[in-house]
Amino acid sequence: MYDVWQQSVFDRIPEQIDHTMLAMEEYEDGWVAVMRDASDAMLTEGCVLTRDQSRRLIAAADALHAEFWGQQMPGLSLYDHYAAMTPKRSAAAEHLDTPIPGLIRRGWELFGDVAPPDVADALFPLLDEPAPLVREMERHPLTLIHGDYRLHNLGLNDERAVVIDWELVGMGPPATEFAWYLIISASRIDATREDVIADYREIAGERFDPVAWDLACIGALMWLGWNKALDILENPDPAVRTQERADLDWWIGRVRDALETWSPV
Repeated sequence: MYDVWQQSVFDRIPEQIDHTMLAMEEYEDGWVAVMRDASDAMLTEGCVLTRDQSRRLIAAADALHAEFWGQQMPGLSLYDHYAAMTPKRSAAAEHLDTPIPGLIRRGWELFGDVAPPDVADALFPLLDEPAPLVREMERHPLTLIHGDYRLHNLGLNDERAVVIDWELVGMGPPATEFAWYLIISASRIDATREDVIADYREIAGERFDPVAWDLACIGALMWLGWNKALDILENPDPAVRTQERADLDWWIGRVRDALETWSPV
């Protein structure tokens, strides 16, 4: 994120977005982001958005994408974005003081038990090496993406969307952003997934790319399939297990459709 700060990217963030960033300060062997407190506007854990509120968040992301449409930002890698949740990347981070890498590894070990062979067989080679998917996505127009556009990092005030935690900012097709928003947030939006997709298509207009959307849906399951498997098989709450099973079934259907457009095998 320091490279993005140095390039004055935050000076160009559209007015629809309150990015909260104040400074980047050197600390020990790295950098610390200094952000303005926007806790009063953040979407609290468990809150359910109206469809109109979701549309406001989609419109804010679209404004970001429009501002940086077709540009290249040095140091930002789409490959790193899609490699972030792979077993290899997680194994390299298991020495860190966090349980997340181990959970990711465990989740991918279980994924074949909850996903049909055709989808699992398509996904596993990409988890081993995301480059084929990344190459296909880079054939489409790229823009600046927040990289982790989910309700935990989002808020709403009277006029703007609040967007925090820019540490995964990168370059990608807009569909990359939205597919992640949908797979991680749909259960907290009072609308069907199809409604939310329709809102995205309408708001993005000519920036909506159906082929990039198919690819991004494959990528979204690459990011969260491990978590779906863990929740379906090991979450102690039966309601969560049921919800996640239904959610994964929807995504399996969506990814199957996408694999008719493009497949790594």
